[in-house]
Amino acid sequence: MDLYGKLDLAKIAQNVKSFIIEECHNPNDSPPYVATIFSERGKQIITMLSCILGYTIDEHVDEVVMAFLSILSPSKPPTNIYNYVQFITDRMHE
Repeated sequence: MDLYGKLDLAKIAQNVKSFIIEECHNPNDSPPYVATIFSERGKQIITMLSCILGYTIDEHVDEVVMAFLSILSPSKPPTNIYNYVQFITDRMHE
């Protein structure tokens, strides 16, 4: 979340745009976002992340999931590196 918080709005918007459906423009508000605005690929990733994080539903995409999505670029290597093990360990202890 720290790295996500340091991303500028342009970078966040670029990442969101790569996972939303073409008919939907970038959301103007901050997370949580309704999952229906995401492409099929985005929904699949969101569902997997939600399961890993222990969320019971994946209808809304919050900042935690957006932080994970922010490192992904379709068909490209990750742009930011996160310590997933530490993050998941911390979330499990919460």
